[in-house]
Amino acid sequence: MSQATLIVFLVLALAVALFAIQNARPVTVRFGVWSVETSLVVVILVAAAAGAALASLLGLPGWIRDRRRLRAQAREIEAMRATPPPAPPTPSEPPPHPPA
Repeated sequence: MSQATLIVFLVLALAVALFAIQNARPVTVRFGVWSVETSLVVVILVAAAAGAALASLLGLPGWIRDRRRLRAQAREIEAMRATPPPAPPTPSEPPPHPPA
């Protein structure tokens, strides 16, 4: 991860935290028959964390595929380094000399 990406993520996290703190009133969250009363700060931060976790999980298969490909390529490079280069073919007749 580059430093620019990390800085963007930190700024985004700071913006979410500031938004959550400014909206600190109590709310009732309902889902089906389930209901809970909590602060809006908690709802916003939990939703942001759940989104980040879901995005990470969705990116995990690609990351695993890239790591496997990288390991396979590293093994192939090591095998190439361990194998001596083929000897140049020996000519059966000497090459002709150019006319003087």
